Amino acid sequence: MYYLHTRVGLTQFKRSLKTRDPVLARLRALDLLRAIEMTKPKISDFDFSLPRDRFELDLSKGVAKADGPEDFARMMEAIQQLAPLYNSTPQPPHGGASSLSDQGSSLRLLEVLDKMIGLRKNLTTATVTSYKNTVTEFSKFLKNPQIHTLGTGDVTRYQEFLSQKNNGLRTIDNKIGTLRALFNFAKKQGYYLAENPAQDRKLLSKKDKIKSGYSIFTEEEIRSIFSSEFLKTQKTKAPDYYWVLVLTLISGCRVGEITGLTVPQIKIEEEFFVLKITDSKTLAGIREVPIPIEVMKIGFENFLKNKTDGVFKYNHRPGKGAGNAAGKMFRRNLEAVKITDPKLVYHSLRKFSNDFFQKSGVEFEPRCQFFGHEIDNVNVNYYTKKYTAAQLFGLTKSAQKSLLEMI
Repeated sequence: MYYLHTRVGLTQFKRSLKTRDPVLARLRALDLLRAIEMTKPKISDFDFSLPRDRFELDLSKGVAKADGPEDFARMMEAIQQLAPLYNSTPQPPHGGASSLSDQGSSLRLLEVLDKMIGLRKNLTTATVTSYKNTVTEFSKFLKNPQIHTLGTGDVTRYQEFLSQKNNGLRTIDNKIGTLRALFNFAKKQGYYLAENPAQDRKLLSKKDKIKSGYSIFTEEEIRSIFSSEFLKTQKTKAPDYYWVLVLTLISGCRVGEITGLTVPQIKIEEEFFVLKITDSKTLAGIREVPIPIEVMKIGFENFLKNKTDGVFKYNHRPGKGAGNAAGKMFRRNLEAVKITDPKLVYHSLRKFSNDFFQKSGVEFEPRCQFFGHEIDNVNVNYYTKKYTAAQLFGLTKSAQKSLLEMI
């Protein structure tokens, strides 16, 4: 709580200003001193509930509005009195914003992130890990600053730093997107007062992003990959890789969703079995994916025997999941069949499956649920229920069985 402690003539008094807001406290103190000087009233007669200042003043946003000449004069006096408060905090580098709180009370980046994660319980484990990695890197690059000292120039220098480390434009944009989310949260919660320094900082346009994205395999390329001597050898030599590859193609799951599977996440039904994806990069990615029972019959059932926990041997790496080793093996697989296009990567299998489903007549909504893609549509999000695993299998089994025949 703030107090006005002053002396009028020979009388000294201390009076509560009934607020913890430093700006409001100074405005009330100014008004109280004006009233004392002009009318010499009893201090107890002062009514704090009266809206004595009609002008609107927010120096952090550059807002100053007054109602008439007298109100304008009072507003200018307030600005003169408040200016030292805004100038006393060291000016942030590169155009950052000042905080109205004492410098020591401002939160640092990782502290703000902890608060964001604590409030946003809907963030997936993969998203939390990604956020922590990026914010930790950004904080370390800037030597652990308080968030109120940061500005546009700091984000620019971070982009340049990432570029010098040979990060691609897509990676840089993704990391800046994380910072954008963090600063948006900080603004809403009052930890940051200026405009978001990571806003509108994308290096890739939508058109560029599409052009620079991964390509999609042709059916001929898929057949050559799955019929290659390399893969036939791995089926015996490295069965984990073989079955990860098969499940990725049939399910369209991300590689980390497959390599991270545990035995309890597999539920067997009569015509199909279900992969219960419990950790994904998006909320839509947490789903049940039905797979034809034929996959069990061609060897996956034997592969699962005597396993009680993790289905595959790949070790989870913080921030990278457990799919990195499978991706490296896949690159060797492509080299063996002379596929050299750098835009054809492991993720291209997922893109091929989605494209194959579309060409096979699987409608947009069940396809999005199957592949774990978000749908930004009020009718879908608020007025419909998700398909059950059985319903989804009925809509996708024809395409999945065609993929099985292809490989």
